Amino acid sequence: MKEKTQIAEIDMSEVRAGDVLLSYGDGWISDVIRLVDGGSYSHAAFFNGESIVEAGLRGVVSTPLEKEVNAQKYVDVYRFISDNQMNFSSPDWPVEPVVQRANYYLEKGTKYADNQLYLVGVLILIRKLPHTRVEKAVLRAIIAMVFKLFKRILEGKETKSVVCSELVYRSFYEAIPKKKYGLTIKGTLAPIMVQLDSLVENETLEASPPDKELNKLLEQAEQMYWKINPELAPSKHKIDSLLKAGNPLVSAEMVSPHDLQISPNLELIGRIKKSAR
Repeated sequence: MKEKTQIAEIDMSEVRAGDVLLSYGDGWISDVIRLVDGGSYSHAAFFNGESIVEAGLRGVVSTPLEKEVNAQKYVDVYRFISDNQMNFSSPDWPVEPVVQRANYYLEKGTKYADNQLYLVGVLILIRKLPHTRVEKAVLRAIIAMVFKLFKRILEGKETKSVVCSELVYRSFYEAIPKKKYGLTIKGTLAPIMVQLDSLVENETLEASPPDKELNKLLEQAEQMYWKINPELAPSKHKIDSLLKAGNPLVSAEMVSPHDLQISPNLELIGRIKKSAR
């Protein structure tokens, strides 16, 4: 996957309250998220003016900006702009309501066992990763891990809560009193045409026979997913059309880092320079 080559570098001091931080981390889960999601990032977070508010392995936590920047391969800053081209420096568009909503989730202390793995599961089930793009043995192993996580959640051994990009989306959409900060989400369901060297690929790219075992595992995981999220099940048939068309309100859990990346309400400001070590 090729990265943009003309992203301006900015200092940490230029990050403002209300900024959305989209980043790409180390590890195979980050690679899988980018592959399935089709974007440049594997994680999303929110800057409240003092620190980063993010949903991750330890739940919704506060992380120093410098620590986050140095821990990721890169961190890009996106800044809110309304449909009528207003931003947080404009009259009647204060940043405080959005910050307060992000801090609400932080203070609530939401817990979640493995944020990234759950996001992988959601993306695979919703985005329908083509089997021809990743060696089936790799995809089967990933689905097996997702399946085990879903099973633990259903058994009450794990607590399901917000994922990283869902936290950012909710912080904007749920900002009160007028809820005017909602981010427009447009679809990312087009066929994935990128490849990652870190994953084993089907080099021929030819259609392969259906894998009954893999399809059965996918169906089982999908059924478990709707049991975990029964409130989303009635609108299951609408998800694809909502994401393709763009909608002021979509199922927050379905929002991914790439959805935020291409939202017309978030403008790319620059890539944060790492501090000297």
